[in-house]
Amino acid sequence: MSGLFYNIGYFGAKYPCLVFVICMTVTGIMSLGLYNLTVLTDPQSLWVSSSSRTYQEQESSAENYGPFYRTNQFILAYQDENWVNVFQKDGLKVIYFLQNIIRNRKVLIGGKNTTLDDLCYRPISAKGCYVPSPMDIWLQDPSLLDKDEDIQFTTLCTESIDVNQTNIPCSDKNGIPIILESVFGGINCEQRVNDTQPCDHCYIQAKTMAVTYLLMNDEFTKKDAEQWEKEVWMDTLDALNKRDYAKLYKYYDKSLMPAPREQLLDQYRVAFMAERSVSDEIDDETNQNAWIVVVSYFMMFMYIGFAIGQFPSKIYNGFTLGLGGIFIVAVSMISSIGMVSYFSIGLTMISLEVIPFLILAIGVDNMFIITHNYKKQKHPTVPERMGYTLKQVGPSITIAAICETLAFLVGSLTKMPALQSFCIQAAVGVFIDYLLQITMFVAFLTLDEQRKKHKRYDLMICKQDTNYQIKEDRKLIQTFFKKHYSPFIQKPACVITTIIIFVALFAISCVGITKLQVGLDEQVSMVEGSNLFNYMTLEKKYIEIGPLAYLILENLDYQNQHDLDLVANLSNSLSQLNETVQPPIYSWVASFNLFIREKAEWTTACETQDIALYDLPTQLKRFLGVRINSPCCQRYGICGETFEADIVLNEQGYVKTSRLRFQHRPIHNSAGYILSLEQTRQVIDKVVKDAKLKDNQKVYPYSMPYVFYDQYSYIRAVAITNVLLALATIFFTMTLVQDVVCAIIVVLFVFLIAFNLIGTIWLTNVIFGGFIIEINAVSVVNLVTCIGLAVEFVAHIVIKFRLCEGKRWERVTGAMSTMGTSVFVGIACTKFIGVAVLGFAPSTLFKLYYFRMYILMVVLGAFNGLVLLPIFLGLFGPQFSIMNIRVKSLINQSDGTNFSSQAKRKTSQY
Repeated sequence: MSGLFYNIGYFGAKYPCLVFVICMTVTGIMSLGLYNLTVLTDPQSLWVSSSSRTYQEQESSAENYGPFYRTNQFILAYQDENWVNVFQKDGLKVIYFLQNIIRNRKVLIGGKNTTLDDLCYRPISAKGCYVPSPMDIWLQDPSLLDKDEDIQFTTLCTESIDVNQTNIPCSDKNGIPIILESVFGGINCEQRVNDTQPCDHCYIQAKTMAVTYLLMNDEFTKKDAEQWEKEVWMDTLDALNKRDYAKLYKYYDKSLMPAPREQLLDQYRVAFMAERSVSDEIDDETNQNAWIVVVSYFMMFMYIGFAIGQFPSKIYNGFTLGLGGIFIVAVSMISSIGMVSYFSIGLTMISLEVIPFLILAIGVDNMFIITHNYKKQKHPTVPERMGYTLKQVGPSITIAAICETLAFLVGSLTKMPALQSFCIQAAVGVFIDYLLQITMFVAFLTLDEQRKKHKRYDLMICKQDTNYQIKEDRKLIQTFFKKHYSPFIQKPACVITTIIIFVALFAISCVGITKLQVGLDEQVSMVEGSNLFNYMTLEKKYIEIGPLAYLILENLDYQNQHDLDLVANLSNSLSQLNETVQPPIYSWVASFNLFIREKAEWTTACETQDIALYDLPTQLKRFLGVRINSPCCQRYGICGETFEADIVLNEQGYVKTSRLRFQHRPIHNSAGYILSLEQTRQVIDKVVKDAKLKDNQKVYPYSMPYVFYDQYSYIRAVAITNVLLALATIFFTMTLVQDVVCAIIVVLFVFLIAFNLIGTIWLTNVIFGGFIIEINAVSVVNLVTCIGLAVEFVAHIVIKFRLCEGKRWERVTGAMSTMGTSVFVGIACTKFIGVAVLGFAPSTLFKLYYFRMYILMVVLGAFNGLVLLPIFLGLFGPQFSIMNIRVKSLINQSDGTNFSSQAKRKTSQY
């Protein structure tokens, strides 16, 4: 291996331009894969595995009922939050004003004017759009609102607002009941003095009012709906907040109600979200964070220029070489993306944000190791010095690179798309960067040496100063580590203090690993002050209704008493989940059984005198034909039409698939969603298991949020599995190329860095409060990244320690004054400077998951790698052995007196 590295270094220095051309050609071919690049921004594509149970159940639901509809909602509130009750006639008129504009506005799509009516969700065929709104109480008729003398009494739902008394109280124009909690937020019940039944009556006062628009989401209307959401929905509501009343008045139809005055509109604000809002927010956040990332790279570049050369010096600065290093990082990133794109692996924004930092950290460390070792060589020609440089440091760099690459590769075994994509991209990127470090960077370093030899300026190579005197490299960092730092950490006081800190960190980590929460606060991933952020703030604070959910039943026999009992047991079991499920359970089976009951009081109203004479398909057809405005529905609540969308019939008219509807209780955080999913799934699975279904029968719950929060039921296992697999890979690699003792030490300290990271995350959550770091795909990606960075902090020092001669503390001094300085200057300082800038990012996600977590990684890596590790090696490090002498004799031939015959033949004046 040592001979191979010598030849690589010698060839790269002898023919730098050729090496550069070869590297650019190969990476250029890899980069052609960018033509097949796919960027994943859809949240479901990022976080949901296609093999997960909830994904399969969602697909099954979509196959029977179509995709879940698109949800768009706006919340109306007073501009002044101190105003208590927005539920006034003026507020309702503003609601009607906005709804009127949204309904009437058109958007040109494919040469056709498209309106809400073309895209909206209709739960009952041949009826209007389903748009739950406070104005539905008055049937979207402002004249009925004007005539209403007591709007609070009307919301008691005791009398129909319709003059003809044909509508069920508090139902919309389609006859669908209005759930008051879905249209009013921050409800407070006003008590009236003259009320004879104060405990039964809630005269509503509300802090907010909400309107929800549901759109179709199938493959034929999805693109049109996205455009409508942007150009009509979001544009209209944004116009109110921006006080662009001219635009609003332009689209308002004032035939039923005059337009509200500007002075009235000034009192209100709207917070809103669209189905597309999350994807838009990801794009906006990326764009807003771009400048801070650029500044971060610039700061790291400036630092590299200062640290790798002799600053200040117009010739011996290291900015040109630093620029070459940044260029290698960019080439590594682009070619790795292109390479994986050949295999149709999508790119995520997490990969785009994290991997460059990872590659730069590892690459800069290698740059400093190679450069510092090159400066110590005494051979007469550049190719020889470069050959012996790689011969000495190549094995260490290679071992670390292999460990990191394999650690990321095993991480790709996870089924979570975002994490899988990241691990593959990181593995390929790190390995390509390693190859370019020992080839292209060698060429850059050689060309930079030629520049210095000819006294050409750094960055301005056209300018030359032949009279410039060479300054001696004072090697301040190496001297400091050798003469001051290494003796300092050997002092008993320092050793004791370090042990105390280690014990404290370990204890904190033991507590933190049990206390760290699972989930991701939705607002963390949003730009503070954005429309979606403001919407989520009001929604969490005031809206008290949970997500809609279904219990889907496939291939049940509704003439079989066993299956009917199963449906009844499922419905009863769900009703008893008081913590997560809001009764009642809307069961078409229960309503249908009432409909076909013989000699019931509703037989005449429902026209079921002869219903027993018919077969099941005919009974179902007649049941579904019971209209909402019929006496059967109005008097007895048997409304078959409302279940029309819940029943899928086969060709013979029998039920193929059906569903029961229910509502979860209000949920405002990840823990609530996770609990709802787990409890619902557990109770249904238990009933189904006891019932012993046939092979073709399936029963499962489904709600739109399930597919996103299912990952949290196994995210801890994913994190633990990835860490353990990465550690096992590192151990195997280190054992193979070094020895078992070396492998144990490296794995132990890599584990400590990752373990301490978890503990300190919990500690900072407690100290700083506010939004917290939780266990989710982003933090797991960072944890895997931490493993890769930890290898850089630990492996080089351990390997160098094994090769040094003398007593333990002498070998510690030797390792720290060589590799320790490169780790400190190359990775710790570089990353700290680059990451510190991220603290100014506008994104809360960036501040938490990149700034805070990466700062902790650097600090913990520096403590464990540069403080605890040398003390451990000084106290318990393995003894120097004969094998170390043999390895050292093969590698450390850099004193200029033991040239190989091959080197002598190659030696020529350079």
